[in-house]
Amino acid sequence: GGMGGDRGGGGSGGGGQDQSQRVSKIFVGGLPPEVRDTEFREYFAEYGPIVDSTVMFDNATNRSRGFGFVTYESPDPVDKVMQRKDHSFRGKTVEIKKAFPKGGEASRSSGGVDRGGFRGGGGLRDMRAR
Repeated sequence: GGMGGDRGGGGSGGGGQDQSQRVSKIFVGGLPPEVRDTEFREYFAEYGPIVDSTVMFDNATNRSRGFGFVTYESPDPVDKVMQRKDHSFRGKTVEIKKAFPKGGEASRSSGGVDRGGFRGGGGLRDMRAR
């Protein structure tokens, strides 16, 4: 595992990932299966210029997997999207989250560090002394 080590290092490097961090990409879940890329993109283009947008499809069945991603040119449109609570496609409310470059792992590990950083450090030292 040299590669695994590298990846782990990168993850801890992105320590402070939380929902207040500014990113230019969002995750959209709970999409109705009939929503396609074009409709998806047009909806989110109202908030700002889009670099990339995609609805995820299952290649085997060619059916929508019910979620997608939108990448904007800057974090500003993401802030606007997140401020609105009631996004919906075809009458179905969708879930929108910021999409962090490292996925959910970094935010989870940073939560642990923030919460018990000092106590955890002390515990480790005691164990080593024994």
